[in-house]
Amino acid sequence: MHPILLNLGFIKIPTYGVLVALAYISAVFWVKRKISKMPGMTEEKFWTLIYGIFFGAIVGGKLLFILVEWNAFRSGELSFFRDFRYGFVFYGGFIGGIAAAIFFLKRLKIPFLPSADYFASALPLGQAIGRWGCLAAGCCYGKPTQLPWGVRLGGSPASVTPPDLWGIPLHPTQLYESAADFSIFLFISFWLIPRIEKKEIKPGTAFWTYMLTYAFARFLIEFVRGDDRGWSFMSLWVSQWVALGCFLAALIALARNGIKTQNV
Repeated sequence: MHPILLNLGFIKIPTYGVLVALAYISAVFWVKRKISKMPGMTEEKFWTLIYGIFFGAIVGGKLLFILVEWNAFRSGELSFFRDFRYGFVFYGGFIGGIAAAIFFLKRLKIPFLPSADYFASALPLGQAIGRWGCLAAGCCYGKPTQLPWGVRLGGSPASVTPPDLWGIPLHPTQLYESAADFSIFLFISFWLIPRIEKKEIKPGTAFWTYMLTYAFARFLIEFVRGDDRGWSFMSLWVSQWVALGCFLAALIALARNGIKTQNV
């Protein structure tokens, strides 16, 4: 692992930050290619939407992190301003981003689901890249394992992995999720989206499929995560409960609305 990508002495460039930035850029420019396919979308409206989603994701991710780590904030172990650059929960960012997207799309008079399909193809691409940043920083690490593909993290003061786990083989949970995200990206982008564009499959199918498949993968991967994720209930972490909710919501939406169009 390499928490610091470049050390210039007076400034250190973290690998995590570089990869997260690359993830955002890759996702944005992937979906930007499809502006003409989104009803009512223009380049100006697209960038307004992107900035809105970005802001909503940051706020949502931070708020959910504060909620799950409330005891640490209350005790002073964590500080909202001092530790602002750390601690974002993906599902909080997802919900915040969705809320912002609905708000801005309504104001821009653009239908939600036809646009959400294309964003659902870009999001897992960004996640797949971003999780490599987690691996480099040593965050979101897994439980100890004897499996041959266990990874040894730590060894650097910049590592987020606790020193007592340095050198111990851990489940590469970051790579598990990256592989799942990239698989979802390929399936949605190269199988579902072309069929939606040919009107063989209903708009919204890609969006709901992303919610369904990511929730399924995230729910399972959480069982082998070893980092602290706030509070749990009935042996399930917060992210697992949210994943269950997203899975059921997507499943109901797909069942109620159907997938194929009537002319297929």
